[in-house]
Parts: sequence; structure tokens; C-alpha cells
Amino acid sequence: MNRLLRGVILSFILIAPALSQVTARECGHSTVADFSPGLVPKANAFLVSLKAAVRAQDKQKVAGMIRYPLLINMPKSHKQIRTIAQFIAEYDRLFTTSVRKAVEEQRPECLFANWQGVMIGNGEIWFEELPKSGMKIKALNIP
Repeated sequence: MNRLLRGVILSFILIAPALSQVTARECGHSTVADFSPGLVPKANAFLVSLKAAVRAQDKQKVAGMIRYPLLINMPKSHKQIRTIAQFIAEYDRLFTTSVRKAVEEQRPECLFANWQGVMIGNGEIWFEELPKSGMKIKALNIP
């Protein structure tokens, strides 16, 4: 019995660290802190604001979160959105169900960052910090 108990305890000790990292493995980990520790609170706050604006379908608020010209990449074409008015007029074609889903499901602890900026989802949205205007969306990749 004592041997069995030791085996169970040893198994738990070996498995527990793996179980605690299941969440981390679902997305890896946020690379924002690795890239720039000071960027973490800004990126997280931007994500919260973007989620709220998208959820509320506040096109004007989302339009204010864009760096113009906004680069739009689609499977067979590329274009730029040059103005707030153009963005608002095309919002429903740009913020498709898959783009909105990527925003809604993005968790701060899973944000990816590199020299190109911070990525939401699988690259559906890229944003970056601009010196005078804060965090802004710079590109949409529409699947």
C-alpha cells in the first residue's frame, strides 16, 4: 500500500507541472513582454478597447483606432483604406465574421509581437504603437 501511495504521489508530482501549462500551450505565451515589456499594458488596453468597439459595432470608434492608410490583404488582392469615411463605408466587408471572431477570442496572454507589431488571432489584425498617436491598427488580413 505504501508503495502504491508513493507511486501515485510521484505520478502527480510529475504530471502536475504539465497540467498547469495546458492553458499556456493552447496559445504558447504572449511574446509582447519578450519583445517590449513596456508594451504589455498598452497592447492589453488596446485589445480591451477594440473588443468593446467591435462588440458594440461602433464603426466610428474602430475607425479612430486605425492608422491610415490601412493595408488590407485578401487572398487574391491587396488595397489601402485611406480615410475614416472610406473605412466606415467598407467596415462590414473588412470586419468580417472571421475578423470579428479573432478579436472576440483573442486573449491578452496570447498576443504575439515582433518588429512588425502586435498580432491578433492568426494575423487577421496587426497593430503597433505610434510615437504621437498611441496604438493603431496598421493592417487587416482577411481570410
